[in-house]
Amino acid sequence: MKLMTFNLWLGGDQVNFAKAVEAIRASGADIVCLQEPAGNTARIAAALGWPYALPSRHMIARMPLFAPPAARGPDGNELAIAYAETAPGKFVAVCCIHLPSEESGPRALREGRTIAEVLETERKVRLPFIAPYVATAAAMAKTGLPVIVAGDFNAPSPLDGDAVAWPAAQALLDAGFTDSYRAAHPDPKAEPGITWSYGYPYPHLDADGIASRIDFIMTLGAARTVKSEILGDPGMPGTDIPVSPWPSDHRAVVSTLEVAPGPAPAMVSIAERAVARGAAVTLRFHAATADGRIEGGSIVVRGGDAVLMRLSSNDGTDRKGSLAFGTWALAPGRYSAALLDRHGATLAAAPFWVVAQDRRPGIAAAKSRFATGEAIALSWDNAPGNRFDWIGLYRKGEPDAQNYLGFYYVNAEPSGTIGIEPGLAPGEYEARLGLDDSLVALAGAAFTVG
Repeated sequence: MKLMTFNLWLGGDQVNFAKAVEAIRASGADIVCLQEPAGNTARIAAALGWPYALPSRHMIARMPLFAPPAARGPDGNELAIAYAETAPGKFVAVCCIHLPSEESGPRALREGRTIAEVLETERKVRLPFIAPYVATAAAMAKTGLPVIVAGDFNAPSPLDGDAVAWPAAQALLDAGFTDSYRAAHPDPKAEPGITWSYGYPYPHLDADGIASRIDFIMTLGAARTVKSEILGDPGMPGTDIPVSPWPSDHRAVVSTLEVAPGPAPAMVSIAERAVARGAAVTLRFHAATADGRIEGGSIVVRGGDAVLMRLSSNDGTDRKGSLAFGTWALAPGRYSAALLDRHGATLAAAPFWVVAQDRRPGIAAAKSRFATGEAIALSWDNAPGNRFDWIGLYRKGEPDAQNYLGFYYVNAEPSGTIGIEPGLAPGEYEARLGLDDSLVALAGAAFTVG
């Protein structure tokens, strides 16, 4: 199988969106981990003609993808873990990573900071975000499930010859992961594999630009690297798969892997978390049996604790792995779909949200005025359900979307509530619901402190 990691650069539209699609097609990838898709995950899959997209995980694929609920990371979002079904009941686990970009280590070294100072920053800024994946991956690999961690680490690798034990990548190496690019290209001097950056866009490069390999595909368990290639503009050194003009500030990496797929836990997965009332919901389920199917089981749709709908997991001799149901009878709100065994025990469940067809994204403050030192209670609804949809706090009327006072991810949930810790000085503010780590505001709500 081929797996690609590709930072699209603010949605893929900075140069030419069609070229971003062309690059994925040229890679021959089966699965793509995207960074900075800015709400375009499903759009990219549709342009490729691929049937599987997970906006809540920033992944697309030619093969079925499962994204069951996962533990939350330090940013408040579920870990971006998905299971790719390579054959009925056989899986590869894929983790899509985009670590924080603050405090570039290579730039800090160039500006005179000591290695000790830079590593201390790396341990504070990036290591906490990779650590939960390391622990989870180790547990999955022990079951015989191959694990791939791919993405933009925003920091180099210890394998690239600069004598710096960069903590994020080092944590994976210490856990037994293999760096697929270095497995195929072991000499960092001969083949540095630079992914960021040869241009913003190419060939424009700022005078203080940094050239590093910060985009990785790492494997653990029954996965062997056959080949690893770099995609970029033909004018960039070391480009293996050329696309011109190259559409991003990052080059992409695609690795060909020989994998022995393994077992996965029981799970229910719903790709589109926000469904317009009256539309169909398609879910995939896996029962942790030999081929993933289950005899005599059922899928139930619940609103709270009430069972609103029940569907059989098999019809006669047909043993299903996916089901669809309608939402015309469901009022807007949060629901769950659960897989039950023949005795009625819940094996797995996943949430989804029904939204009114004419409703737009919204955000509201619990009240118009909060006392100084009081927590700020906010609610949002009809968000699109992308991995990095977020809420930003601004001074009222702030014209620059980058001048937020704080931001909070909403865990790809189309609706919910959040309590923001006290800390705002007296004044007028507004909360904005943002689209998928972009600066696009979908809705706003004003409030006063003091």
